[in-house]
Amino acid sequence: MAHVKFFSPAGWDLGVPAASMMKLASNGRLGPNDRREFVKRAGVAGANIFDNQLETIKFAKDTIPVHLIALGAKEAYGPNRNGDAFTEAMLKSAHDTFVKHAYWFRNHKNKKADGNPHFGTVKASAYNPQMRRVELICELPTTKEAADRLGCNGPADREFEKLARGEDIAVSMACRVPYDVCSGCGNKARTREEYCKAASCKYGGCEANLTKLVKIAGDAHILHVENPNPIFFDISNVFRPADRIAYAGKADWLTKAAGDNWDGTYDSPPDVSAPISVVLAQSMLPGQWTPYVQEQIKLAHGLAALDQQPERWAGDAVKRAFAADVQPDIDLDALELSSDKPEKVAAALGALADRKIILPLRDFGRMTKRAMLVDDAGACLRGVYYRMIDDGSLERRLSTNRYAPIEKLASSKQREVAAKMVSTYSLEKTSVDSRSTRSAIRGHQVPSSKSTIWNEKKAHDSPLAEELARDYACYKVAALRRIAQFDDEFTLTARISMCQNQVI
Repeated sequence: MAHVKFFSPAGWDLGVPAASMMKLASNGRLGPNDRREFVKRAGVAGANIFDNQLETIKFAKDTIPVHLIALGAKEAYGPNRNGDAFTEAMLKSAHDTFVKHAYWFRNHKNKKADGNPHFGTVKASAYNPQMRRVELICELPTTKEAADRLGCNGPADREFEKLARGEDIAVSMACRVPYDVCSGCGNKARTREEYCKAASCKYGGCEANLTKLVKIAGDAHILHVENPNPIFFDISNVFRPADRIAYAGKADWLTKAAGDNWDGTYDSPPDVSAPISVVLAQSMLPGQWTPYVQEQIKLAHGLAALDQQPERWAGDAVKRAFAADVQPDIDLDALELSSDKPEKVAAALGALADRKIILPLRDFGRMTKRAMLVDDAGACLRGVYYRMIDDGSLERRLSTNRYAPIEKLASSKQREVAAKMVSTYSLEKTSVDSRSTRSAIRGHQVPSSKSTIWNEKKAHDSPLAEELARDYACYKVAALRRIAQFDDEFTLTARISMCQNQVI
């Protein structure tokens, strides 16, 4: 779980326009006159930092370098108008994530993998110690040919026209943080739902008083949150800068928009989930997630992508292998899956995974005493991974998963029962093929796909069914992660498991 924060340089009083074209000589260096102008804007320290970097930066033909002031340090500028603050030490350590992860987008449509176009790259970043802020050099193409050479989707014509006329352009950016910290009481919140309240924070709590001036014993304090370990991944030219949005998910976006007289920066809410490269990079921050959870996070994102590509599943005929006529209910008692001792249940799930067996949803529902919700939960399975990614709950759910197999060896009885179940329940290709063939010979119909009827309204109208679907999805990730340790055909196994989701 994590926050995605949107912010604009306009959220701090930085004293100069956020973006400005840089005039370089033919050798790529700042000429004397241009350097004097740059010193006025960036200060001597900033000009020196980038002057040194420009010796190694190569700009393509028909592109323009743009100097961009991104954000200021808390110690010099305080929090921005969103109530977000970034300490000087944090900016010094994290500014280079702009270079590693960020591109120039428009209106925060920042999913390159989904085909969202980008119009520039970040060539260099620096922390300006004199001005105490993060500054960037971006490269924007001015022609289609230049865009093709840079790997961009088109020229930054809108931006170039304004910058060439000396006009300011509205810029907004995004970063992802694992949590933020209340400046008053130190509460760590992974979403806005976890913000401190008046009962626990003497400053009144971030839930109701973020950005407000609070007086305690004569001390005037602007209540804000600090953002540790940010990864910056988006620079966008926007219609109007996003000064009042800092949300953890789509539902939170709607709540915030209604409560804060949102100014209509966008025609619709931006997609606030970070790209997979950012999620994985942040999931590997020291002390955040164990390698065990990191592997599951990566796998869940892979399953989310696979879920959106039914043509890559193992095929409709494979659904026969999971129909009730060839796959009866699992004997939960024989495996001790009905036990009230969590360690016995987790051991049994491990014994099954070691045989490439993942409980069908109908048996998972019986095991968790929610059999009456199975049909509705089946209709919510499609897209369940993306929904958890979008609302920021995936990492927390995987790290606290009650249905993950444990590494401890199961009892001999559990292992023996699991071994006898391979032909009937395994995701092994030979077992799946055998069940599919048997179903066809008996003249049974191919099961209809239950989860294809899912829609967002269904999930909202059936919160208990949605919860079951999410629990099952996290169980499946943990089981597949265990199977991946020994399975030479894991990609095929994952594809078969997506077909399993279609049969209730």
